[in-house]
Amino acid sequence: MEDFNSRSREGRTFDVALKVLDDAGEAKRAEEVAGRFVADHDVYAVIGPTGTATAEAAVARYEKALLPIVSVSSATDVYSKISTRAFFQLRPDEYALSTPFIHYLTHTEKSRRTALIDDRAAGRISWQIVKDLTMFPPSNGTTTTHVVPADSEDFGPVAAAVLAPDAEAVVYGGVSPHRAARLARALEQARFQGTRMAPEPVLETAFLTEAGPAAEGWVISATYVDPAALPAAARFVAAYKKRFGVRAVERFALEAYDALLFVAQGLRELGNVEVERGAMVRRLRASTYKGLAKTIAFDASTDEFHWVNGLFLYRLQNGTPRFLGRYDQVKKT
Repeated sequence: MEDFNSRSREGRTFDVALKVLDDAGEAKRAEEVAGRFVADHDVYAVIGPTGTATAEAAVARYEKALLPIVSVSSATDVYSKISTRAFFQLRPDEYALSTPFIHYLTHTEKSRRTALIDDRAAGRISWQIVKDLTMFPPSNGTTTTHVVPADSEDFGPVAAAVLAPDAEAVVYGGVSPHRAARLARALEQARFQGTRMAPEPVLETAFLTEAGPAAEGWVISATYVDPAALPAAARFVAAYKKRFGVRAVERFALEAYDALLFVAQGLRELGNVEVERGAMVRRLRASTYKGLAKTIAFDASTDEFHWVNGLFLYRLQNGTPRFLGRYDQVKKT
């Protein structure tokens, strides 16, 4: 916001101001926060909530008031549940994370025989990933599914089982860094040499720590970028580190920066028209904003975010996640 408010040379005719309310990641408080923002007629857009449960609890309040709510990190699939004109989800939902798996194993490291690990502890997410790859097998090849019961942490049997069909890749459908680490160690013990992939929730310190050397080479599908790997974000990275006294930029920080400037662009495009929430909803839905992390745009027929712009890959190298880029632009290295 400070950055935007300093841009006098760009014909800026207004300042933006910040009001912060904390929902503590709790659904009930998220509803209360939504009510307070809706009641404040000086608020023309809300950035947040950060989590899926809080977004699902609050979206209806914002929708009723046509107050734009812009979320960069919520993974909800709320579009399939209610009308969401006012909800701008600037990332794919969690069920889109299988798309990079299919593309990577078809175009980057080809796998004609892919083993799918259905971790029942992850519920519907793992089921959906396995279903997607079964319906659309990488490289038009074959897949085999190996189930790990929710009440078991023994990944040895499935690790051994993937060797039988001579699998060239393994895709873990679960969301637990701890369970993924057990799988990684089991695959290493079984001497599996192929590609190993997992979805965003696995990319935590716990996975790297618990898996140790077995985490090396894993490829992770994610919905956020590493700003330090983007030359265009160098100025942002320097300003962020200085402002907050940190050594690295937090996840989704660059996405939040883009979100604020996306909203500010919408306000500016309304011109001399008196700002009204419903007009903001319509203006934002029709807007395209080229951010530092990704281009923000929406489908004219479904109103959903163009999710191809928001899926990325990381590879674990030397105990550190290395950002590879947008999933459909990654080349083999």
